[in-house]
Amino acid sequence: MEQPRTGPDRSDDGVEQERGGQGTATAGPPPPDLAGYRRAVDEAVRHLRDGTADPGRAAGPVLARAAGTPELRGVLDRVPGGADVALERITRQLSGFRPNPRSNATTPATLLRIALLQQIDVAWWGSVPPFADDDAVRRSPQLTALAPLRRQRRLDFRYRIGSTALPGRARNYAVRRWAPDREPRSSGLSYPLARPAMVALLNEVAREFAAAARPWRGTMWVNCIVRSTAVQTRLQQLGYSALLPSAHCTGHAADIEMAWLRRHGVAPALEDVLTAYRDDGVLNVIDEGQAWHVCLAPAHAGRYAAAAPPAPGTRGDA
Repeated sequence: MEQPRTGPDRSDDGVEQERGGQGTATAGPPPPDLAGYRRAVDEAVRHLRDGTADPGRAAGPVLARAAGTPELRGVLDRVPGGADVALERITRQLSGFRPNPRSNATTPATLLRIALLQQIDVAWWGSVPPFADDDAVRRSPQLTALAPLRRQRRLDFRYRIGSTALPGRARNYAVRRWAPDREPRSSGLSYPLARPAMVALLNEVAREFAAAARPWRGTMWVNCIVRSTAVQTRLQQLGYSALLPSAHCTGHAADIEMAWLRRHGVAPALEDVLTAYRDDGVLNVIDEGQAWHVCLAPAHAGRYAAAAPPAPGTRGDA
C-alpha cells in the first residue's frame, strides 16, 4: 500500500472543520503564517526564560506582551473561544507548573513553548468533539484497529499497548532489564486504534525515515496516538504534561519516539523528515524531549485517508 508522497500546497495551512471523519475545506480568512507564529513562540519563550522574576509569576506579563504580536494572534484568534481564552488557559497551566520527572516540560519556559505550539493543533481540530472516555473511543466508527493491520504487515511502524496487567508489566520490565536498547522506554498506546489517515501518514513517515536512516535497520516507534479526555486528565493528575484540549483526543495526533533513536544515533534522520513535513504544512511538530508530537493538518487529512490500508474486519488486539 505504499503511496508516493506528493508535494502539498503550502497555502493549505488554514483551519478546516471535519465532516464525515475527513478534513474538508471551508471558506474563511487567509491561512496564518505558521513559520512566523513559531518565531513569535520562540521569542515569548526567550522572554520568559530570561526574565529575572519567578517564571511562574512572569508568565502573565510575557503572554500579555506576546498577545500583541500579529503572527501569534493569527493562530490564537482561530482557537475556539479566541486568543483571550487560549492565553488565559495557558496562563493557568503555567501558574500550576510543578517540576515532575514524568513531565516533558522541565521548566515553565519549556511548558510555555509546548502549550503555545499546541495551539496550532487546537486551531485545526478544536471544533471537533473529542473522545470523552474509553467507551467513546472503542465504539467510534471513525477509528480502525491496528493489531490486524500489524498481523497483515500493513504497518511500517512499531508500537506497544500500555498495560496495567501483571503479565504485560512483567514483559515490559524484562525487556527494559535485559534488552534495554531493543525497545523505547515508553508506556505504550492507550488504545490499539487510530484514524485511517493517521495510519497512512505514520506509514509514510516511517518509510521515509527508514530510507534516510540506512544502513540502520530499525523501525520508527509510535508511543501514542488516540487518547480520551478521561485518559488525558488522568495523565495530568499523575504529573504528565498532558494538556487539554488535545488533538490526541480527536485522533489527529501522535507521539513519535526520539530518545530511543538518539541512543542508536539515527534521531537526526527522523528529525529532518518531520521538519520537512512541518515546513510543507502537512504537520504541526513539537519537540517534547523523549518524543516528538505530530498533528496532521486538516487540509491533508482527506489525502491520507484515501491512501490508508483497507479497514480490517476485527477491532481486537493481540
